Formats: sequence, structure tokens, C-alpha cells
Amino acid sequence: MPTGFVNQAQLGEAVSEAAKMLDAREVRDVRFTLGADAEGEPSIFFGILLTPYAVHTSRFANVTGKITTTLFDELQPFNRWGLQSYFNFTSDLSHFKNSGWM
Repeated sequence: MPTGFVNQAQLGEAVSEAAKMLDAREVRDVRFTLGADAEGEPSIFFGILLTPYAVHTSRFANVTGKITTTLFDELQPFNRWGLQSYFNFTSDLSHFKNSGWM
């Protein structure tokens, strides 16, 4: 699949639709940026703002696994968009708003 050109509006809409499938008790917001990963491959970097409920030690691994699986399966970042995918999680709103953390 050719990479390098992504319709960001179309991708943004797809991310919004996929984010609606996530549990609101666990996820407050989802955003993304596009760029190259450490190896120079076209990539999508997700920033996911979790609720306090989601970050509880007993749930965290399960919650993050469900989120990554849902977004990956719904968006198919590599097959549909030619993008490697990376997921970053936080429950700190100020951290989430900082564009440099993803």
C-alpha cells in the first residue's frame, strides 16, 4: 500500500467514529497526530485520556488492551491508511493537552 498521503479529514472522522465505540466510563477523549516513528515510517500516534476509573491498578491493563484493540480493529491503520500505530495513555488532563507528550 502506498504511504505518505493521508486524507486527514477522513482519518479524523474515522477516529471519531471508532472513539464512540469506547466505554465512556473508561475514556474521556481520543486524539491523534501523524508523523514518522523512530525508524522514519509513517505513523499515527494516539493520545488517550482515561478516566480515574480506568487507571485503577486492577483494571488498567484490561482497559488499555480493549482500547488499543478497538481502535486498531476499527481503523486498520496500516491496511487502510499505511500507518504504523502507537498508543499513549494518561489520566492527567494537563498532560493530555500538552501536544508534545504523544
